[in-house]
Amino acid sequence: MLRISDFASQALMGFSAPSLLPLAALAAIPVVIHILSRLRLKRADFPSLLLLTTAKRERFSWLRLKELLLLVFRTLALLSLLLSLSRPFVRHRLPGLGRANDLIVVIDDSYSMSKPSQWQQALAVARELLTSLGPGRRAALLLASQSEGSDYSPLSTPSSLLAVLDSLKPSSTGAILEPALKRAVELAKPAHAEVVVVTDLQARAIPSDWQPPPDVPVFLAGAETPDDENTGVTRLFTEDRFPVAGRATRIKADFANYGPRPVTRTAVLVVDNHREEQAVAIKPHSSATVTFETALVDSGYHVARVDLRGDSLEADNSRWLAIYQPRRLSVLVVESPAVPAKYLVDALGSDSSSVFSLTTIAAAEFGRYDPRRFATVVVTDAAALSRPDWTRLGFFLQSGGSALVMFGSPPADSALLAGRIRFRGSSRPAGFVSVASVDTTHPILEIMKAADLSAARFFSHARLDPVGARVPARLSDGEPLMLDAEDGRLVVWSFTVLPGSTDLVFKAAFVPLLHRTLLYLASAELKSEYVVGDTIRATVEGSGPVAVATPDGRRVETPEPGPGRPEVVLARTGQPGIYRVADQPYAVNVLASEGNLTQASADALKKQGYQFLSTSVHRQSSDLSPLLLWLAALAFAAELLLLAV
Repeated sequence: MLRISDFASQALMGFSAPSLLPLAALAAIPVVIHILSRLRLKRADFPSLLLLTTAKRERFSWLRLKELLLLVFRTLALLSLLLSLSRPFVRHRLPGLGRANDLIVVIDDSYSMSKPSQWQQALAVARELLTSLGPGRRAALLLASQSEGSDYSPLSTPSSLLAVLDSLKPSSTGAILEPALKRAVELAKPAHAEVVVVTDLQARAIPSDWQPPPDVPVFLAGAETPDDENTGVTRLFTEDRFPVAGRATRIKADFANYGPRPVTRTAVLVVDNHREEQAVAIKPHSSATVTFETALVDSGYHVARVDLRGDSLEADNSRWLAIYQPRRLSVLVVESPAVPAKYLVDALGSDSSSVFSLTTIAAAEFGRYDPRRFATVVVTDAAALSRPDWTRLGFFLQSGGSALVMFGSPPADSALLAGRIRFRGSSRPAGFVSVASVDTTHPILEIMKAADLSAARFFSHARLDPVGARVPARLSDGEPLMLDAEDGRLVVWSFTVLPGSTDLVFKAAFVPLLHRTLLYLASAELKSEYVVGDTIRATVEGSGPVAVATPDGRRVETPEPGPGRPEVVLARTGQPGIYRVADQPYAVNVLASEGNLTQASADALKKQGYQFLSTSVHRQSSDLSPLLLWLAALAFAAELLLLAV
């Protein structure tokens, strides 16, 4: 931490209310009155007074001295009172004087501060700051994890906040300081208060693109760790992104070593009734991945947890995963006479070994089926849907459903999914176009390469506007081949599955592309991994009471009306672990990046406008107002004594 010498360049004295400083000129009123009264006196000699020339002059000398002393004491008393209104202070601690300004204390309560000794140090710093305030000063206490979506904390007496400090605990969030800093500054401006942030100076927590305003001093008080060593679980996932029952699925975990030395830790996997331990060695500032031997085969929901032993920061030593392995996924296939579903059905398979259970209907019958009964919907020909069909499909997506839509000839309704897709016409190139780029970071395409699709030729395709959607693949003419919209609930192919449109149906890449697309869409409704602070919206059947289990206990919730089906809303999850709504588990984990304890550069923070507060000297200013009030009282008392003499 920096020392008090960091403030040597600042003025030694200042005023918290400088606008009232001109009132100090009124202290000259007694002097002006005295001078004016002296000017009005006229000297006149009376013969009868000549008899007194021999009288002693000591009495006259004492009266003149008394007048001068009264003038001094009156001026001093008035000057002290008027100066105290401007709240003067000196930028050093003086014995017996409290802090000069009101104070806004921001405590970084993210889980990087959760080491017991470090958290107690942070509370001790905050406690000393509050007790350092002078008489009549006010304070406010803000927490980084509670800075969003709540009202400003009002300024109150420091004694009322000291009781709150004892009840505070570090949160499980990865909250950054920017929202709390902005709130603190807005609260400090009208009160001419100072802002002090008690933090571990973690680099990711302090905003690099925000600067304290010049009229509000923002101090950083460090509650630092002895070092920045930490090892944590950063990710827990299945080896196959889209697990299905009957196919062995192994669990993998990523671990990160943020420190400067190599470490060896023990990783413990607990899944269902199985337990497995593995040693993991991680080099400095690097990561490692462990594949556990335990495999999941059975259908249904599974819950897995990985614990890391031997690390001091406990918050990121555990991670949970909720897994759903379907036995069968029901798929509604909507075909048209122009684009039958023959090639699609052949690729998905219709035997008992297939994970997909297909229901194929004509586009004219779509209005008679409830798409919510299916894991996903496939539309082989967008042109075959009428406006009511598009409205029905849009409502299905809004209620949490998913769909794969293929485009061939121009659709009769150009509005389509209420702006989700924008059709710009058809393209029939001279010859063909091919796949030019593939985003292998997309879940559908992550196991595929551009070469897997580049052999396919496309003889006709639709020209689509992404409208904010992700484009996982593009054709050689620059047009999108695939679109991913609605948070993974809508995938659009700009071609139909017919040999006249593309020979992809005869390529080896077609089957895995189709399978992974449908598995991706089906998994969108089953999102089960969240970060602490997220809101879980779980759709349920019926509007009756639903049993909910959280890391804090069990309770019964009444579903709320949802866009399509009733839903149970768990707002702002506060603890990591498994949350269950009815029988469906949801995994809530800490933000992995918060485990990186690397500190921000002090020089960079100074350039941004932050000031540093030494942990050994927290009263960086002393309020002179009490001293001036005492001085005024003494001056008035001295005046009364003189008048009595």
